[in-house]
Amino acid sequence: MTIVPIGGFKCDYPGCTAMPFQTQYLLSSHRNVHSQNRPHYCPVKDCPRSEGGKGFKRKNEMIRHGLVHNSPGYICPFCPDREHRYPRPDNLQRHVRVHHVDRDRDDPALREVLAQRQEGVGKQRRRRTQSSVAEPS
Repeated sequence: MTIVPIGGFKCDYPGCTAMPFQTQYLLSSHRNVHSQNRPHYCPVKDCPRSEGGKGFKRKNEMIRHGLVHNSPGYICPFCPDREHRYPRPDNLQRHVRVHHVDRDRDDPALREVLAQRQEGVGKQRRRRTQSSVAEPS
């Protein structure tokens, strides 16, 4: 590890061109890119990415993968069978771009599907309540 004068932490892996990281934690997270180690596993039994399977290099990748199991899914409006569900909107958009090249990404049918907020999916914001704010003395 090399500490860079601007206060960042630079990766010392041979040939790595990543910009310096602001914290030691971010540098440590980045180091997983160069490692074969995959310390994060899907908690769903029999998933190919569960313990003993492929796993993930980064925790956020494992969390994102959880949508495969938890999301009701986005259904392609252009596929005739409508059986395959995509856990994330970007998965559906990539499918449309690759398999339905004649369709525009602004197609009303696609926009309608993408506009449907999946229940329980997405970032939840915690609201600060008045009782959680300290009273000035």
